Amino acid sequence: MIISHSRQFIFVHVHKAGGTSIERALDPHLAWNDLILGGSPFGERIQGPYKKRFGLNKHSAVSEIEAVCGARYLDDYFLFALVRHPLARLCSIYNFVATTVNAWAVRQNIALADVARVMTPQDAKKTPGLAWTSSRVFLNTKGFSEFIRHDDIRKAPGFRSQVRLLSRSAGGKPAGTIYRLEDHPEWESDLSDRLKLDFHLPHDNRSGLRLADPEAITAEDKVLVEDLFRADYEAFGYRS
Repeated sequence: MIISHSRQFIFVHVHKAGGTSIERALDPHLAWNDLILGGSPFGERIQGPYKKRFGLNKHSAVSEIEAVCGARYLDDYFLFALVRHPLARLCSIYNFVATTVNAWAVRQNIALADVARVMTPQDAKKTPGLAWTSSRVFLNTKGFSEFIRHDDIRKAPGFRSQVRLLSRSAGGKPAGTIYRLEDHPEWESDLSDRLKLDFHLPHDNRSGLRLADPEAITAEDKVLVEDLFRADYEAFGYRS
């Protein structure tokens, strides 16, 4: 998430929709009175204390920003976000969680399949990524199909719909300017004009493991994803 007072824009970071790439590209252009949470090395360092004191973090929703900062910033600043095809986004979340858990397994010199048996509550406290709701679900399921059907995955922040993340408290429609990740680089020049800088999107935060691929997902799983995230399909013009 970025709130830039110097350039008067707000960027909302949707999980696994290119947000880290946006933040790292914009970080060098930020001034002393701008706020970045997550994305850049500095943003990652400050987001923990900032969340504890003010309740905002890397993936804060539009409604949460509005509640903490006030509606006038959403009204007066250029508000924008990237969205992604729901199925591709869920696959990316799954792969990112797998990569995070596997990184811990490699450091312990154990196989990924053995993490659930070996890991202790103390390990989860020492490595925050292991304590994520999505990580716990990953460790208690076998494959993408079980992962998206697990009751607890609904509690994971990354499993919120993109419409919900981008809607203001007063209404259910996404606020601001929405760019689809898949349409890049078509919107790059428009974003450059709006931000008044030469913007180019890098590709950062790739997941090391690729256990789920949208092209290989079963028909039944695709139907479930469409049912769960129908609002995203309809609001952003995606097809199953």
